[in-house]
Amino acid sequence: MSKKPVGAVLLLAVFIAGSANAVASDSDHDGVVDALDRCPNTAQLKKLPADFKYATAVNQERLKPGPRAYPVDAHGCEPDNDGDGIVNSRDYCPEDTSQTLSMGIAPNGCPKHSDLDGTPDYRDKCPNTPRGIKTDAFGCPVENTDS
Repeated sequence: MSKKPVGAVLLLAVFIAGSANAVASDSDHDGVVDALDRCPNTAQLKKLPADFKYATAVNQERLKPGPRAYPVDAHGCEPDNDGDGIVNSRDYCPEDTSQTLSMGIAPNGCPKHSDLDGTPDYRDKCPNTPRGIKTDAFGCPVENTDS
């Protein structure tokens, strides 16, 4: 019978136990272990009660018990579908096109809207319309026909 060194067996057991702990550690609950996670602070889905009135209209992950993160890529990072620099969980307009974003991006990920007339800058042909003035689809004042 050959004897195996006790130290080597003990070292192997410690290594395996350490590896198991590393695999189990996913502090932001995004499905990517912390050791491989390039974006360790993934936003969490806001939880809803299981009997939420509009349950069929929301992401079903929000109804399950326990913490859940927004969907991520293999590196643990949230996607940015429209490439505007705002991750989808914070982007109110995650499917914008390069045309709609051509004149700038608002902090919420939507097309910039400088004069607040109801028309985003990329389509606004009258960019300095005063507040409170009715405008057409191109941001230009329309005549008041109520008189």
